[in-house]
Amino acid sequence: MADDVHVRVDVAVDDGTVCGFVAVGVEEWHRRLVIHQIAVASTHRGRGVGAALMQRACAYGSRLGARTAWLETTNVNVPAIRAYRRMGFSFCGLDTTLYRGTPSEGETALFMSKELGAGG
Repeated sequence: MADDVHVRVDVAVDDGTVCGFVAVGVEEWHRRLVIHQIAVASTHRGRGVGAALMQRACAYGSRLGARTAWLETTNVNVPAIRAYRRMGFSFCGLDTTLYRGTPSEGETALFMSKELGAGG
């Protein structure tokens, strides 16, 4: 990560148990919120936890002056791609080489972004 990126982690808690989290950072040089990782426990998927975490992350980025939110996922993670599209993200690029030499070799990295307005 670049020196001007500080990671913030936000968690979702249900009945005292962490059921999801999002880790983000704002790249100041081009005012972009980067979603480094977002995860929701399988027991809490489909209940709006991921959408709420993403909304909070985007609001955080907006408060810091980010113009866009950006993330990367693999082309085989169809549930995540569908969720990100429902959250307002659209495809903005791909990389066929990113996963070379990893357990995900052969997959394509998909990049998605969305414009941030006041409040995310």
